[in-house]
Amino acid sequence: MKINFSPGYLRRQNLRLGDIGEFLLVEKILKKIRKEQPEVIVGPGDDAFVVKMSTDKALVVTKDLLVENIHFDLRYINFFSLGYKSMMVNLSDLAAMGGARPSFAVVGLAMPVDILVKSVDNLYSGMLKAGKDYAFYIAGGDTVASKKDIVISITLFGEIDSDRVITRKGAEPGDLILTSGYFGDSAAGLRILQKQKNARNKSETYLIKKHLSPRPRFDYADILSKHRLATSLIDSSDGLAASLKFIAQNSQVGMNIFMEKIPVSRALRNWARGRSADYFWSLVLAGGEEYELVFTTKPENLSRLKRFGLRPYVIGEVSRQKTIRYFLNGRKYKYSGCGFEHFRG
Repeated sequence: MKINFSPGYLRRQNLRLGDIGEFLLVEKILKKIRKEQPEVIVGPGDDAFVVKMSTDKALVVTKDLLVENIHFDLRYINFFSLGYKSMMVNLSDLAAMGGARPSFAVVGLAMPVDILVKSVDNLYSGMLKAGKDYAFYIAGGDTVASKKDIVISITLFGEIDSDRVITRKGAEPGDLILTSGYFGDSAAGLRILQKQKNARNKSETYLIKKHLSPRPRFDYADILSKHRLATSLIDSSDGLAASLKFIAQNSQVGMNIFMEKIPVSRALRNWARGRSADYFWSLVLAGGEEYELVFTTKPENLSRLKRFGLRPYVIGEVSRQKTIRYFLNGRKYKYSGCGFEHFRG
């Protein structure tokens, strides 16, 4: 869908957010705010904003909002785990820029007046545990009352060597497309919680944990950036299909994706038995919240990745045509989704 973003057109059309969706809205905002500045290394539109601080260091800034009943449901997650996960979401963005090291966070919090004080204390305990685990601190923030739902807004600041930054732009025809881990687990875990709240077997326990306790992939990001092994990089917060789309658009390339090579856990396969193939692949391609890394590299780098102890999964190749094509066991697979998108029904 193409939208004319001129102010006059938008006023005449009376378009609502539901008419254009999150991705086109972001495209409109980026066109309005983007500005060429010498000190900016990566402007708005990537996983994080990167600006040069000195000759060899760059400041990396990312923000994520978590809204109750959209990003989390307190029937399925406690406040400590919510605090910890809210930081993991931001940390994953720093990993996706090449493994930027977190320095400090600023937390904005909107809460209804009937929330217990001990619940807020547990929320911050979870955030502080994340800070201890990943060596950063909370520098402050703001708190306000909300009419109904909880809103958590975190801005995380990090640092990286300027020449180690990796962006969504840089994939070239002939590059391999790789991932760091499994897809679909988190989405399945959420569906289990929504249906029955508790796990009934080991597979369900694993899937629920993957949803509630994601981990940023600094192990991959550090090696990719230190040894210049990735031509583009993104995390999979909105799902694999969306991540592939963002790399392809920013790099102005196409992709051939071989679905049978996408890594899927045994737990997900066990849980998905008896469900339709389309349902299974919708979880894998569009489930989201895996926070795995999706990246491209030159074919000759594959052996180097393995020498450094990484075991990435090759799921496709970058092509010249400006479309993303999916194949399953050699046959074209019709897939038009693009992962999770706000403002869409």
